[in-house]
Amino acid sequence: MSSSELSVKPVSLQDWEKYLYAINPNRIELGLDRIRKVASYMGVDSFPKSRVVTVAGTNGKGSTASMLASALSASGIKCGLYTSPHILNFNERIAVNSVNADSDSLCEAFSAVYDAVEATGISLTFFEYTTLAAFYVFKKAECQVVVLEVGLGGRLDAVNIIDCDIAIIPSIGMDHCAILGNTEAEIAHEKAGIIKSGTARVLLGYLSDEAGNTIMKEVRDRGLPESAVLSLEKEIGVEFTDSTHFNLIKPFTVSGVHVPALPLINAPLSLTAALFIMEQMGLNPDLSRLLEGIRTTRLHGRVEIISENPTVILDVAHNPPAMKYLAGMLRQRGSRTRYAVIGMLKDKDIYSSLKELNGVFSRIYICSLPGERGSTSEYVKENLLKTGMSEGDIRTYDTAYEAYTAALGDLPSDSELVVCGSFVTAEELLKKLKA
Repeated sequence: MSSSELSVKPVSLQDWEKYLYAINPNRIELGLDRIRKVASYMGVDSFPKSRVVTVAGTNGKGSTASMLASALSASGIKCGLYTSPHILNFNERIAVNSVNADSDSLCEAFSAVYDAVEATGISLTFFEYTTLAAFYVFKKAECQVVVLEVGLGGRLDAVNIIDCDIAIIPSIGMDHCAILGNTEAEIAHEKAGIIKSGTARVLLGYLSDEAGNTIMKEVRDRGLPESAVLSLEKEIGVEFTDSTHFNLIKPFTVSGVHVPALPLINAPLSLTAALFIMEQMGLNPDLSRLLEGIRTTRLHGRVEIISENPTVILDVAHNPPAMKYLAGMLRQRGSRTRYAVIGMLKDKDIYSSLKELNGVFSRIYICSLPGERGSTSEYVKENLLKTGMSEGDIRTYDTAYEAYTAALGDLPSDSELVVCGSFVTAEELLKKLKA
């Protein structure tokens, strides 16, 4: 958009998206002063009538937040959910009661942010703009619970202007190191920034000692008792009965929890958080509705089967821990021939990510990704060769759709095709398939 177009308030959601992308979606300005001032002007700098759950972590944020929001909504609690990024439609980022915000509501919210920006003279990044739009939607809807997924880090992320009642950190791994730090301790320090002095519960996934010790120090520094922290290692007792079911043993007792095609390891955190929220609200949980909410959670790009014949699996795994998890999930599906379509961003640890896939795929079709962060297929190929994969089993293409079409054409019967490597890979392919 030209500078003159940027000076005119958009009207349609399509125009708003163009406007937001024109102010540079890749721009990152960590710090909360600017967004806090604009939020205050809008009256969305706190949610005194709502319970707030903030989810940070390297992987598992979206699935944890989505299962929690779905469980609460199914239980009759008006729940707002903010996640990022979206894959197909911007509306995916903001939902109330498991229904994506409609375009009119988003336009109204963006208009309110625009007016506040004009009045305060403060510029916002893409993510800050969308975060305030989400807050506006939740405030207007009078949500009883608001679930916020951190975009990057935690301490200086835009959602962190809101103090949370429950903080959830499913995982800590090496990603976004140039911004968050080069050790798990440094990254954990940033993620733990979502924990505030008024946070009642801190729920943790399986973390390394380095990350866990850092978070416990942050908890003590906030003046919180160590009893406020519950981890899957100790205080949250879980019995995984198979690949899709588990029993929660403590601090609550719930049997026969059925999880959809989402990371099973995150579901106990979502369920525990939901039960704590209902306890705080003085509500008796209807377990059948709560568990149905978890079972019916849907989220694009998390071991998502987008075709049955042939089987095509879409996953947004884009860093070493996520690729390791994906490889494990695929091995659980049994031994069979698998091809992959992979596109990655150049600021990721491409070599370490691809190394986690050793032995999983017989052939890999690499695609280049668009934008300044997108890696070329040749660069990804260089890293793939370093993992020991034969050059004869690697193909390179300019786009995700070209790689996908070629892979489907070569795929033997009774085989699987997996598309992974980035949210951008998923977005590029799905938009083309649905065009």
